[in-house]
Amino acid sequence: MKTNNLDKLIKTSQVSMVTFIFLAMAPIIVIWYAVYIYNFNNIDNVFLYIIQIIADTISMMILLGLWLTILMDVVVEKHHRVYKKNDSITFLDTEPTVDVFITVYGEPLAVVSKTIKAAVDMDYPHNTIVLDDGKSNRVKKRAEELGAYYITRNKNVNAKAGNINNALKYSEADFFVILDADHIPKKELITALLPFMADDKIAMAQSPQSFSNVDNFIAAGTAQAQDVFYRYVCPSKNITNSSFSVGTNVLYRRKAIDSIGGMALSNSEDIWTTFLLHKKKWQTIFINKVLAVGLAPDTIIPFFKQQRRWAKGGLEILLENNPLHSKTLNLDQKIQYFISNSFFLVGIPILVYILMPIIFLLFGSKPLAITDGAVWLLHYIPYFVLYFTLTWLLLGQKIRIATMATALASFYPYLMGLFSVIFNTEQQWIATESKRSSIDPIMKWIWPHILLLVLSIFSLVIGWYNMVEFWATFFNSLWVALNIFLLTTFLVKAKYN
Repeated sequence: MKTNNLDKLIKTSQVSMVTFIFLAMAPIIVIWYAVYIYNFNNIDNVFLYIIQIIADTISMMILLGLWLTILMDVVVEKHHRVYKKNDSITFLDTEPTVDVFITVYGEPLAVVSKTIKAAVDMDYPHNTIVLDDGKSNRVKKRAEELGAYYITRNKNVNAKAGNINNALKYSEADFFVILDADHIPKKELITALLPFMADDKIAMAQSPQSFSNVDNFIAAGTAQAQDVFYRYVCPSKNITNSSFSVGTNVLYRRKAIDSIGGMALSNSEDIWTTFLLHKKKWQTIFINKVLAVGLAPDTIIPFFKQQRRWAKGGLEILLENNPLHSKTLNLDQKIQYFISNSFFLVGIPILVYILMPIIFLLFGSKPLAITDGAVWLLHYIPYFVLYFTLTWLLLGQKIRIATMATALASFYPYLMGLFSVIFNTEQQWIATESKRSSIDPIMKWIWPHILLLVLSIFSLVIGWYNMVEFWATFFNSLWVALNIFLLTTFLVKAKYN
């Protein structure tokens, strides 16, 4: 049975009236702040001013994009696509066939086993196939014991995308699900996603990632940060048909993937595959229902490698295949892809905002000449209050220290992803729970944080010893002290292996 009732998705926005008011005020307050910082009469040190302007422009662009996307979810209700449940899941000439792919690469056997068992036990007839790039005899044996098929390959070319494309050679199913090895599906995953494929224009149905290990410091910070993305941003992208895959807990139409030549050959195959599907005029949809529970990275190296991989994939689209220049995406999709992928430039403003108060305390140099402190505060305080209040509201009126610390520390993997795109360097794909991620020396990943910590402490001593202006020294010292606290908390509480 073919349905054309996917015009609107059930409205799932959880934005309160207070949050809506702040979102509506956001453009005005950002413009008010910009009026001050883009006034060349306020320049002090020209070099620092240029750096500050670059950082502020990136951060304002990212924040406005996020806020306006969420705001659209509230005010453009008529553009939501609504799904009315079919009595039957049979909408092709025959009952749709489904394969479930579990991608494995060195994750602990206990983790993989839970996912295989849950996948085999899911409702709706399907084949469960373990795609093991780790070539583990123990995984093969366990898969067979639990009733799953097992596929491996001689060469692990093209990372996860290559692994899936290799499996597609052996699959004839109409649809296929992708699960990461550490994401345990609920029994209803297939039956919850498959009905959306009744519309033959839908190429992909994506459900959120949810995590069980939130008692861990890094995992807790990661989970809360992603909560905004899955609770607010992803449903909003349904408005513009710009929802994209997040790599797991996703159902694909085989015909759609074949039309783009298979999964995109990138370490960030998820967003690249969706990008190519949209360029081919396929539709995608985000289903705001948790259908699998996984493990967030809980140690520094896997966390940083994950962030770097995401950053490189997003920035490759932004810098090498700019969506704004696409001739096939519609205007809404161009804007949404630009907003989503420009987020990974956030490493630049984070680093700048850490360094600026240090530079002032050490050398007395600053980007803006604050001749009238009251005028500066009049422009800055509303922007500052807006940022933290909206973040607090969107995170359920609670911001974890872990969320702030991991966000601050993430500047390094984001910058690594940016440089990897600029200089066209390769990086190894590492699964979240893979033991392979522990082979790197930890200092390779945390030396910038330790260096900034030492500079911050040193700058406090020098700044007060050679004080230039009391209030400027006081406010810059507060920022440095906050950064010291967050960096120290991250380095002390985060696991290293």
